[in-house]
Amino acid sequence: MQRFLKFAAGLSSVTIMISGPTQAAIWILDYSANNNAKPAEASVTISTSDAQNAVGGFNIINVSGQVDGDAIVGLIANPGQPFASYSADGLFIFDNVFWTSGAPSLSHPGLFFTAASGKEYNLFSDNASVYELYSARPGVGYVDHSIGTLTVQSSQLQLNGGGAVPEPAAWMLMILGFGSIGAALRRRRAVALV
Repeated sequence: MQRFLKFAAGLSSVTIMISGPTQAAIWILDYSANNNAKPAEASVTISTSDAQNAVGGFNIINVSGQVDGDAIVGLIANPGQPFASYSADGLFIFDNVFWTSGAPSLSHPGLFFTAASGKEYNLFSDNASVYELYSARPGVGYVDHSIGTLTVQSSQLQLNGGGAVPEPAAWMLMILGFGSIGAALRRRRAVALV
């Protein structure tokens, strides 16, 4: 029995070490312009870090989706994360921080990303119900600007960022470990019955 307890303790330690950092949540942000300007609409999916940052929000670590059919290709990294920074061309100020409770969900500096067309986009809030979406082309400057609304929904259950969720490799290790424990117990019982 003592060997079994040592094995179980070792297995749980390895599982905790392998689980590593996880994403707290994936959010879907649907933007609609209400001033008949471009960009007219955007559907942006963001992934946030698993822990609150120094300003009380969650760092956005990944972005995908589209703006008026222009596929989003990547998040532009914030060198001052979680505090606001200026874009390399000086056109935008951004922080790439998301708030899971209350409104607005994005700050005034907001989210900064690029799309397949080569455009840069900045989505941010003016207040709890008014959002703006700017687009610019590097070397040219601002191209479009609209004012609209943002609908936010989560695609995962864990929203508070309080606990870690094991990654797939950790789940596989746990399943194999429990299977091994079950096999060891079964073998032990079979020996005892003989």
